[in-house]
Parts: sequence; structure tokens; C-alpha cells
Amino acid sequence: MDLRRFTHGRRLLWAASLASAVLGACALQARGGVSAQAPPSPAGAGSGRLEVAYLYLPPTSIDPTYHTAIWLEDAKGVLLKTLYVSQELSAAEYKMGNVCPDWVKKAHWDKAAKSEVDAVTAPTPNVGSEAKVFDLAEYGVAPGVYQFRFQMHVGEDHNVLYRGTLTVGPADSKLTLEMTQGPGKLLSTDTYVKDVQVRYLAPAK
Repeated sequence: MDLRRFTHGRRLLWAASLASAVLGACALQARGGVSAQAPPSPAGAGSGRLEVAYLYLPPTSIDPTYHTAIWLEDAKGVLLKTLYVSQELSAAEYKMGNVCPDWVKKAHWDKAAKSEVDAVTAPTPNVGSEAKVFDLAEYGVAPGVYQFRFQMHVGEDHNVLYRGTLTVGPADSKLTLEMTQGPGKLLSTDTYVKDVQVRYLAPAK
């Protein structure tokens, strides 16, 4: 294989993905900042919506897997609901043990019902800006206080985890997030995910 041609091809693919993401982000901003993946609940119904936006940067010294999981826990750290898991992670990579380990060790994905797996599995995010909208009523999330988790795998034991407290109730809120990396040593000091923003929108009255 011609390595230079292969590398050049990958760079062209990353550039195309990034250009597509930028165009999508512009359209996203024009529509108010969020691209809906699920229709909104009728006015006054449900538990409100959770909006998660983030930016995945193109590879530099390391080519990340971008495997991703988003979920909610209770105050004791028990996983209550998986909201999203990327395709490859959901299908097989969860068995590796070092890919999104905080989600894997709590989700028991090998025992999850097929209906649950199918409901929350979606394509792995592309390089660029992306936003997801979760109608919490559709996920069976009742009003209350939860721990929000967002984890992305870079490579080997290098994972990035964002966490914050989510209050599902009568008022809109923007979560304050803490970012940690690990559990193993970092493979690179490069940044691969940033601008993670999580907003809760209460149901209309």
C-alpha cells in the first residue's frame, strides 16, 4: 500500500467531514442552535428536553475512535438511563473494557434488551459541531435531580468525561460541567472534544 496516498486520502476525508460539519453548524445556528433528533413534546407535556452540543476536532497526532456515550445517573452513581451510544460502541467495542469505561461498567450492555439498544444507538459522531436533543418524557425520565455524563474515547485508555448535575423541573437551566480524562495515562495533550454545552428546557406551561 502507498502510505503517502493513504494518508493523503484520510486527510481529504477529514477535510470533507469538517467542511460538512461547518456547514451544518451554520445551519444549526440559523435555526436557533439545536438540530432536533426527536419531535418536541406537546405544550405542557412530558419532562422537558435536554440539549447536548459539542465540537469534535479532527485528528492530529492520534486518530481518535470518537466512540461516545451519553447517560444519566442517580446521586449514588447508579446508571438510570442511557440516552445515546454510538454505533460501534453499542455493537462491539463495549466489550473492550477501556472504551467509555464509566458507561460500560454501569450499563451492562450485554444484558440490555434489544428494544433499548435499538432505541438509543445511533451513528458515531463526525468531526465538527453536532447537537442532540432528547425528549426526556420519551426516555421515561421523571422530574428530579440527576447526574449527567458524556464520555468520548480517544484511544487505548484515553477517555474524556464531562459531568454535571441536571435538575429536571419547572425551570430552564444550563449545566455546569466538569471535565476529566483517563483512567490511564494520556496518550496526547491534544484536544479532541471541546465546547460541550448542555441545556435543559422545561416543558411549556
